[in-house]
Amino acid sequence: MSDCASAPAKWDLSSGPGVSFAGTPDDHDKPLMQMQSRPSREVVRREMDNCDAVIVRQSNLGWLAAREAQYRGIPWAVEVVGDAWNAYWHYGGIVGKLYAPYAFMQSRRWIGRACFAIYVTSKYLQERYPCTGVRGSASDVEIRPVPNSVMEGRLVRCHKGGLYSAQSPMIGMVGSLFNRHKGLYVALKAMRRLLDHGTPAKLNVLGDGRLDYWRSQAQRLGVGDVVSFQGGLPSGEPVMKWLDRMDIYIQPSLTEGLPRALIEAMSRGLPCLGSACGGIPELLLPECLHRPGDDKVLAHQLMRAVEDKAWRIQQSHTNWEKAQVYHRDQVEVQRDAFWSLFVDGIRKGRCCS
Repeated sequence: MSDCASAPAKWDLSSGPGVSFAGTPDDHDKPLMQMQSRPSREVVRREMDNCDAVIVRQSNLGWLAAREAQYRGIPWAVEVVGDAWNAYWHYGGIVGKLYAPYAFMQSRRWIGRACFAIYVTSKYLQERYPCTGVRGSASDVEIRPVPNSVMEGRLVRCHKGGLYSAQSPMIGMVGSLFNRHKGLYVALKAMRRLLDHGTPAKLNVLGDGRLDYWRSQAQRLGVGDVVSFQGGLPSGEPVMKWLDRMDIYIQPSLTEGLPRALIEAMSRGLPCLGSACGGIPELLLPECLHRPGDDKVLAHQLMRAVEDKAWRIQQSHTNWEKAQVYHRDQVEVQRDAFWSLFVDGIRKGRCCS
């Protein structure tokens, strides 16, 4: 494990008292089918020699741990955080599409076997990856309570004209740019449609990744002058202040669990649009959703959002209220209740293996 002192300032520190890490030697540049290597299995087996219980996070490595825990009779639980099929289908290239059915079946198999499963969604992932054991629901997104002054400022701006910039409405999008999962290409094509329609707007993209690649894609589509790639920011207040400068937020993802950035944008009273994938329909109204990959519908929604002040005011209220559910104290109650059941099951020998 690398020295924590050398980690970028915008990274969150995970280590602490009672927490240790064991790295696996997998090379994630390999084809997907080669990632579950023998050295990784050996690390998992070695680390389980002193385990009383195992918490598996949905992933290839997680299923290695689930298999080993079940073989040894160690109680285990799973965190279900995303849709495996969509994640690999949109991974990029033919390899991801070939791997998607296998990843889907693996997730269905092991989640179905778990005696305890906690989901980040309220409904979507539960239906896609059912578990017959004890199930819980708690978002992996936690936000701090937002001062009322933030919403008041948003509404004052909306009633005065509603836009941060008099010349170009500011559209915000946050997400990793290392792959196509966040739907940035969909957003770029929607911006092309806005330009063709004569609708003034500027897209501001926050996130680390292949910035040169995406800049070239924006130039190829002829939207380079209206798209700004602003890199990454430390989580917390810097991101919130950035969101406060936006007029509209979009989440055109191709795959999702429950997107943190969207909930954070909603908590700032931002009108939001998103794709109908993963848990996004649990957050936004149907009129704010588009089919994943549908840049035409997204463009029409953005045109309305720019032109309709009353709609923006209504969406600001709706999103602000919805985001209250994800305040840290409420989410922790749900999460603590589930893990208390798991610990109680271990003590009473009620965890299947």
